[in-house]
Amino acid sequence: MVRGRTQTGLVPGILGWRDDCGIEAAGLQYVAVTIGFDGSDVAGHLTVEPGPDTPADIAPLGVFFDGADEPYCQDDPPFQPTDTFWWHGSANGDVTAYIVLRDAVTTATPEGRAEVFSTLSIRIDELRVHGSGDQPFRLSAPTVGALCADDPDALCLPLT
Repeated sequence: MVRGRTQTGLVPGILGWRDDCGIEAAGLQYVAVTIGFDGSDVAGHLTVEPGPDTPADIAPLGVFFDGADEPYCQDDPPFQPTDTFWWHGSANGDVTAYIVLRDAVTTATPEGRAEVFSTLSIRIDELRVHGSGDQPFRLSAPTVGALCADDPDALCLPLT
């Protein structure tokens, strides 16, 4: 996993982000996270989870992947802590998720809340080989993070 820099006051640079979502870009803060897999047609879920040090007063968190079938903001609420990805054989095997904090920039926090991101953790689960009838994708020893204690077929790691 490679974590990008915290971006403030911008929407993620993904296709399908609709301008009519009712979400003010100026209040957003996000971090891009790139994950890679050895294999083709890997699909799964990425969930962002607050940790014990995450402030209780944060606004909704959302996970977004580029290339979704549906434009974002179709659901209510539009910010969900889980999104689905499908890596379909790009040259480098990487997929990028955007962890977005809504209402991070306010009059009380004009620089945003970048410190929140380092208190979060990521869970990657429901891994499957999409091109093979959704057969389970078995993880080998991860190079970052660890296999989740409650599921040896899931990866858990801090967003540091």
